[in-house]
Amino acid sequence: MLNAKILARAALVISMVGPGFLVWAQDGVFGTPKGSEGTRIFKPTEHPFYSGEFRMTGRRGVLVGSMKDTSPWDHLDYAGKHLIPFEGAVEVAVNERTNTGRVVAEFIEGADRYRIVFDQFAAKQPFQDGGIATRVYEHGDSGNGDPLYPKTWLYLAGWGTATMYKNDQPLYKDYDAHFMVMERSRDPKTHEVQYPGKRTLPGGETDPAGMEIDLWVRSKEQNTNNFPPYETFVHLYWDEVTWR
Repeated sequence: MLNAKILARAALVISMVGPGFLVWAQDGVFGTPKGSEGTRIFKPTEHPFYSGEFRMTGRRGVLVGSMKDTSPWDHLDYAGKHLIPFEGAVEVAVNERTNTGRVVAEFIEGADRYRIVFDQFAAKQPFQDGGIATRVYEHGDSGNGDPLYPKTWLYLAGWGTATMYKNDQPLYKDYDAHFMVMERSRDPKTHEVQYPGKRTLPGGETDPAGMEIDLWVRSKEQNTNNFPPYETFVHLYWDEVTWR
């Protein structure tokens, strides 16, 4: 029951929209639709309470290929034939507004322990929005990033440099790095990436019903015998994502 003071202040308008249903409207509090504005996808900064802070964890990790591979190798593995599940998580704690924070991933392969610390973010292209971006398409035919992976909607992504450790000793220092919180790229049964191929629909070749975190660490040095054509390309993904 609303008391008299609230009723006097609120100037509520009640209108019947069907048997047993009421809509309560209050000018300046609940707002009124402005054409199609209410249903378009807004930029994060158009939300008045947007903090820019993202906290999430990825589990059920997979290494694409092996740290022990010798050239030539394929570390995108669209066919899903050389995937190594591992114990270890990735922790994402970044601020998209300030392009700061860190992504830390840990995994074990054989007798070796690896740790990646990704905490230097910088943009090389406008869509990267200073180094950390959210709500953007990348890869495939999106026009953003390289075409080596399917076009996918990025809930969050970062670009910059990372250092990778092997058994607590630096292995790759300040290597180019990229993380993506993205739509699911692999078939959950066959583990294939449905790419490349002829696409008849405008969306990407990913599955919006799932989510994953991908992390790439790569050298500047090229090697065309490898795919992608880098001397070093470490590719991990986690297909169980928890937002905090």
